[in-house]
Amino acid sequence: MRRLPSLTALRTFECAARHAHFGRAAAELCVTDSAVSHQIRQLEEQLGTPLFQRDGRQVRPTPQAKRLLRSLQQAFELIGEACDELRDPGSQAQLRIAVTAELAQKWLIGRLADFSERYPQITLHLYEQPLEATQPFDPIDLAITYGTGPADGSAYFVRPLPTLLFFPVCSPGLFNQLPLKHPRDLARHCLLHDDQDGKTWTAWLTTHAGDIQPQRHLYLGHAGLTMEAAARGQGVAIGDNLTSAEDLASGRLVRPFAASVASLGQYALVCERLRLDKPAVAQFVEWFTDQLVDL
Repeated sequence: MRRLPSLTALRTFECAARHAHFGRAAAELCVTDSAVSHQIRQLEEQLGTPLFQRDGRQVRPTPQAKRLLRSLQQAFELIGEACDELRDPGSQAQLRIAVTAELAQKWLIGRLADFSERYPQITLHLYEQPLEATQPFDPIDLAITYGTGPADGSAYFVRPLPTLLFFPVCSPGLFNQLPLKHPRDLARHCLLHDDQDGKTWTAWLTTHAGDIQPQRHLYLGHAGLTMEAAARGQGVAIGDNLTSAEDLASGRLVRPFAASVASLGQYALVCERLRLDKPAVAQFVEWFTDQLVDL
């Protein structure tokens, strides 16, 4: 069994690093300043590395100490939740999930009723995951990210979603009003973009339509907005097999062309492996995996 430093020393370190001040840590822990200094010094000796850069009474955690601080805060949080469950087994578990706006709006929200029915003891809190973020942020338990995934793969559990396929979509009314018989006909339409550089449309047009110059462009913040604009007849959007699926199934959107291009990135469910020990996290991962079966 791995030998760990004193729990008292670790708790003292967490408090001191969080406050960046030994005096405030001492006040919170109801001990003297010298007791805090003694515990920190003892922990530094056990770990063989300095944990703080000192400037009088003010202290700053070293880069290594910041990493330790984050791990300790997560561990203490898990310990606290486990103790709460022992005190009150019937209490609601809290699960914090970050998800990109477009996937939440156009894919996840419609499935959450099934999760709540299966696990009524879990209360979900949804947060927006920035599109450029590749891993969860505190205090998130799980994140649905887009891109290449977290850099430290050994510390994270990653469950990829299917590869995205991009293709044009539009409303039935627009399709019937200005027929789209050939990809080159897109030159007469307003193209709706869910990115600011137009790369997704450029990739599809280059592959399937050649060198055409559409007359108009409208740039929106994410795929959920472009799907809504397309459904309202404001132009032709680039859809995909995840965020467009429900609108295509309901008939709000149609695919004028079958041709598609594959994305270089993909969505993935990501969480720190440490959090898989939390029952609610493990249950969400199991449920999420079931949702991928028919995709």
